[in-house]
Amino acid sequence: MIFCKRTSSISIFRLILLILVISITETISAQNNRIQHPSIEPSFTLDQVLVATSKEKYSSDEIFKLTLLFSECPLESETGIRCLEKFESIKTDVTADLFMELDVQERGRRILKYLYQNYLTKYNLDQTRIDVALETGVYNCVSSAMLYLAAAKAAGLDVRGQKTTQHAFCSVYIPSTTQGQLIKIDVETTNPYGFNPGTKETIENEENIKKYYVVPKKYYSNRLEVSDGVFAGLIAGNICTDCIKQGDYNHGVPLAAARYDVVRNENSKAISDVRQEFDVLAANYVNINPGNASLYYEVVEWFTNFIDRWGITPFLQKNMDNAFINLQVLCGKEKNYPLSLKSFNQFETYVTPQQLLKSEEIKADILFSTNTENASPDLKIDIINKLLSLEDYQSGAFQKRGALYLEQAWLEILNEYMNKKEYQTGIKKADEALTQLPQNPKIKNMRQYFYSNSIAIIHNNFAKEANSKKYDKALQIVQEGLELFPNDKTLKKDLSDLQKLLNQ
Repeated sequence: MIFCKRTSSISIFRLILLILVISITETISAQNNRIQHPSIEPSFTLDQVLVATSKEKYSSDEIFKLTLLFSECPLESETGIRCLEKFESIKTDVTADLFMELDVQERGRRILKYLYQNYLTKYNLDQTRIDVALETGVYNCVSSAMLYLAAAKAAGLDVRGQKTTQHAFCSVYIPSTTQGQLIKIDVETTNPYGFNPGTKETIENEENIKKYYVVPKKYYSNRLEVSDGVFAGLIAGNICTDCIKQGDYNHGVPLAAARYDVVRNENSKAISDVRQEFDVLAANYVNINPGNASLYYEVVEWFTNFIDRWGITPFLQKNMDNAFINLQVLCGKEKNYPLSLKSFNQFETYVTPQQLLKSEEIKADILFSTNTENASPDLKIDIINKLLSLEDYQSGAFQKRGALYLEQAWLEILNEYMNKKEYQTGIKKADEALTQLPQNPKIKNMRQYFYSNSIAIIHNNFAKEANSKKYDKALQIVQEGLELFPNDKTLKKDLSDLQKLLNQ
């Protein structure tokens, strides 16, 4: 009888490391490891503007002052004083008999031409500030519309702001022949002949040359009529967009806060747009990477202060959840468990339960990785088991992550025995590991690997001696093997086959 050799089973086990990716996009510099965070308070308040009118409809003086403040031009500054004086001249002119004797429609038309004859000279897409428009004559749709709104109000017209996704203009309401009804006339303020766009009007220049100019009405689709406060805030909205592009949040957040604060108690669809743009500034800021976990902790703390001050929205909640995760990831990279724990204690009420669970797993990773760093596998096992026995770490996240770290430590030990081909010792160590992780499939597979190789070695040694007709030696090998593995079918068959051979 020929006893065939069994091949050893080969199994490769790889330890999988958890890679956490942080979704923070930018980096800012900080002097002396401190960041000067944006103020969450408005850059100005309505008390500087309002006299005794409602917050949805302002007087000409109030709207003009509001547009100056949104243009970041303090009323008491030299520029502010000059602009206020110029507006006084505008009011004097448009309320003179020359204007007031005109019918309402013609008065509205004449005011637009007046502004171009005396103030507005050059269009620039990005020039949204009303003080710059008055001082230099350079304007865009927003700054020219604001100036017209204030001047038309001074002249007693019912004028209202209109906005689309990329444009701003005005509308003048005049009485119709039907009692109680009004006729709405649009005013395209980027053109001196933009009163009632879509109609023909004679254009006269200094040489008295006449021609016709038509402004297509299609540019005014998806329009929304808004309150004076929302309309004036378009200036701030444009400036804040530039602040985002430049990363200038210390400048942008207070201005956006003022913009929202002016209209927050109004009830209109436009308010949600203002709030969304305000929230975007805060959300962008909290997604800045300041370089380390301690500094980012300050950023997240600032964000919670923002939420406390202005209230939570679904958009802010999503960004709060992400910021909390990002902070935990940074703590993990730095193995800073105390800061991770501190952030949990301080910020957990701001985070949704689902994100807290994910974050708690990261916190558990930080705990186990920090405490087992540079330790031997045996020491890691002792440390992990001690931590898992503590009352503070009985939650599902800690127990689950602890089991993974325990598995990793045991696999380090078992892989070492596999590499040394110490299979029987490996079985004993695997049995010890299974007392701590009884259902762990990787450790069970490792034990089976050790067992299969141990049996293969015994069988092959037995076969070698039996094939050499050294039956006594072969019998000794198989009997010793059965003492170690009394239920193994391969060794039992080897013994049975040998006995049959000896009994022939």
